[in-house]
Amino acid sequence: MSARIHRLLLPALLAAAALLAASCSVARYARGPQTAEIEARTGFEGFLETVTYPSSEKDLASRRMVVYLPQDYYRDSLRRYPVLYLLHGARGNEVTWIDSADVLRGLDSLRAARKAADFILVLPNVNNYFGERDYKDGHAVNAVRAFWTLDGEVERHFVHDVVERMDSLYRTVPDRSGRAVAGMSSGALQALYLAVDHPDTFDYVGLFSPYAYAPFAARYHQDVYGGLWWKLERRFADPPACFAIYIGTTDFFYPHMVLFDRRLTRKGYPHRFVTAPGGHEWYNWSDFFIDFCQGLFLQQPQ
Repeated sequence: MSARIHRLLLPALLAAAALLAASCSVARYARGPQTAEIEARTGFEGFLETVTYPSSEKDLASRRMVVYLPQDYYRDSLRRYPVLYLLHGARGNEVTWIDSADVLRGLDSLRAARKAADFILVLPNVNNYFGERDYKDGHAVNAVRAFWTLDGEVERHFVHDVVERMDSLYRTVPDRSGRAVAGMSSGALQALYLAVDHPDTFDYVGLFSPYAYAPFAARYHQDVYGGLWWKLERRFADPPACFAIYIGTTDFFYPHMVLFDRRLTRKGYPHRFVTAPGGHEWYNWSDFFIDFCQGLFLQQPQ
């Protein structure tokens, strides 16, 4: 079945590669934002912080993530908070969701309207870097490189480097019921494999405009990207609280997601399949984020 899906989608994938290649030239930065520049941003109800942490990846000493804490985090020293790990896509870094989708103010608005739980939002940098000189404070990378050269290094160390570090630094809910992972485009692909490779870690999964089969270099990293349907079977043996797929009807990944949804349905795996007009664009990802947040951590005491 998977081979048939790939044959059906080859034209769409070639078109997607062309579009990504055409759009990547304007987003190559010499250096990412400095920590002080990130933390100087104001106008939010919660607390915006950065965490630089040791990296377990070869040739990369450290990475940085942005953490957005609820308004009451430092007022209630006993309360623990669930966490949403939100991954950027190609041509992004740890501030892209803030700059391109205004997610912090969006989350503030949801909470003011009592439409979202209080949770910690974590924005990690999930680009593949080739050592310290390449990293440069987490600069965004070429879109073709970001999507088509995934090697599993980020996913391989994510739980140890990011999730466990968050649990050690902040008052999190340190179990599956208190964790969500979501992402857009290539970040959605990474979120999918994090969810299936670590079935006891995340209870909520949000895939915004994903492609479910990692391309090219991924074939050499089967420990991360191999055996998707076997991993999904294991994942749904104890179904997640939420497994949601969002896609625009003119997105170049839409035909693939229709087939993916049908197969999940035939398998009897409970999930949401949400479509919207439009394509592979920020106006959709912003809306997808808002919708996904309203269903998170409903079992958590408020």
